[in-house]
Amino acid sequence: MALLLPLSAFSLAGSPAAASPARTETVVLAAERQSKVHRPTLERLKRDAARKGISLEQAVDAYIAQKAKTDPAATANWPDGPVDIPDVAIDDLSAAHIEVLKGMAQAQGVSFSEAIERHGSWPSAKQKLVQLQQAFKGEFAGGERAADGSHVWLGFKGDIPAPAIETAKTLPLRVELQGRLGYTEAELNDTKKRVHHALRDDPRFSDVASYYDAKTGTVHSLVVPAPAAKASVQDNAVDSAVSSLVTNPSITVDVTVTDGPVASTFSSTATSASVSTSAADPYIRGGGNLGDCTSNFNVVATWDYETRRHGTAGHCANGASTRTYCNYSIDGGNCTGISLTNSCWLGCAYGEAALYTRGGLTLTRTFYWSSNQKAYVDAEDPVQWVGDDVCKWGKSTGTTCGTVQRTNWSNGTADNLFVTDQPAGTECDHGDSGGPAFMGGPSAGFTAYGIVVGQGALVGQTGLYCAYSHVTVYRDAFGYRIWNRE
Repeated sequence: MALLLPLSAFSLAGSPAAASPARTETVVLAAERQSKVHRPTLERLKRDAARKGISLEQAVDAYIAQKAKTDPAATANWPDGPVDIPDVAIDDLSAAHIEVLKGMAQAQGVSFSEAIERHGSWPSAKQKLVQLQQAFKGEFAGGERAADGSHVWLGFKGDIPAPAIETAKTLPLRVELQGRLGYTEAELNDTKKRVHHALRDDPRFSDVASYYDAKTGTVHSLVVPAPAAKASVQDNAVDSAVSSLVTNPSITVDVTVTDGPVASTFSSTATSASVSTSAADPYIRGGGNLGDCTSNFNVVATWDYETRRHGTAGHCANGASTRTYCNYSIDGGNCTGISLTNSCWLGCAYGEAALYTRGGLTLTRTFYWSSNQKAYVDAEDPVQWVGDDVCKWGKSTGTTCGTVQRTNWSNGTADNLFVTDQPAGTECDHGDSGGPAFMGGPSAGFTAYGIVVGQGALVGQTGLYCAYSHVTVYRDAFGYRIWNRE
């Protein structure tokens, strides 16, 4: 557990005129008055399950299996070969999304039915909110969804835009909108970066991690003092130069001094393996075995559809200009040597990622979401939100699910990461680096969400939690996007 040192927390602002609750504007839309989601097929399956004395999950699985056998459309759009999740839906829930909901039920200790109620509508709701976020980019202060899916919060720098209220009325959950906060999400992120980089470059600190809380307009930084500077940090706290970096009076900074750790990557060293391309399965796909790392998704250049690469975490490329990729035994364990073409890690402003060639195998739009199951990717998530449901696959800890706790998180090596509520060590560990993080969506296949990179700490919480890079790093750092079914 982190030990807080004396005088360890400080609120620093450009001036004392921070926004006060009395000046803010609040609109609350009660859940009982919001639109409702109707799922007639799911309701029928609930009745069938009760009549047969089986679980809802068993009834849903049986329905999907039957549709996969009898509906040609369930397997028609498999351009890169067969996968384990058919293109079948139950009302608004795709078979891929249903697998995520099973994982969320296990992660949150609730029934499958409760997980559907909590999280089934979020992909569609988020699509509307992202459109709103983009439309009011100059006013948007942030958005956060509760981990139990019960409500969502939206904030704005000035008055709440009327279209935001109209959009919020179409969502099937409680919505709280706040206006006149005095800051935008972009201003929060800019302040966080300036403060974080100043603390990171301060020789008194051996490590630092930072993120912002959009609801309170607070940038949080956790710093670990270097052994030689420990006493001076206790006495003098944070250099006054930090406060001068905060130019918006509505934004505050809270610095917590701790004995750490506050972040770590799952360090890796490329391992050798026999290379064979003679097995039956000729494909290189996301989630494959990279020795001491796991591969991510396959990507395609935004400027040239024929230029494609194989992704993983940025630190997996550290000292590894070549790697060996292998499929899992379910597909014959086929291996090939791959070569590094791009990497973004130390000091990377966009996140953390690396790109490799395909070697002697064929790239696909599929990925392993467990060691013996694969599925298609149909979309990439455009913007990370606090409260997003996310699952990941890694070769060490398998498939686990959780919710995003903080976005735009920075550690000593990269910015624009996110931290979940998944405990490090049990739900992510060495060997998982580079693994695919994914979520359900309105489309038939999974939505690509992130890249496993390590672990991070959050203010007020003990221990370390799984940290990821968002898939937008591929576009921002290299000009590539997730290769998905068109």
